[in-house]
Amino acid sequence: MIKRTIVIRKNSCDWQQNKKRNILPTAALKSRTAGFISPVLVVLVCTAFSGLFYIYSVNQTAVKGIAIRNAEKEIAAQQKSNESLKIKEAELKSLYRIEDASKGLEMINAGSVKYIEESPAVAYGTMR
Repeated sequence: MIKRTIVIRKNSCDWQQNKKRNILPTAALKSRTAGFISPVLVVLVCTAFSGLFYIYSVNQTAVKGIAIRNAEKEIAAQQKSNESLKIKEAELKSLYRIEDASKGLEMINAGSVKYIEESPAVAYGTMR
């Protein structure tokens, strides 16, 4: 058997000289294609922008988290340093430390203490 292909035309093509052909203007063709490409392009651009913004925000969050962790470590170190300085201050202010320092400077204890009473230069409440 031989295979045969039959082509049937629905419209016949006749040559007519007097009739003008219906040609769509190029602007109409461009608007049809631009109408399809434009929404797709807008969606792609918005998706790319959203992805980049997401990556940027995740990166900034990670950077700030590291900065916060470093600040917390520094605060803990400063608190330890502050506690040791408070202990050292208490040791230096103690009475035993002052007495030892006075012995080192060859100071002696005062035997008797005399207080001087001062009378005011202006008489209060004395009227003649």
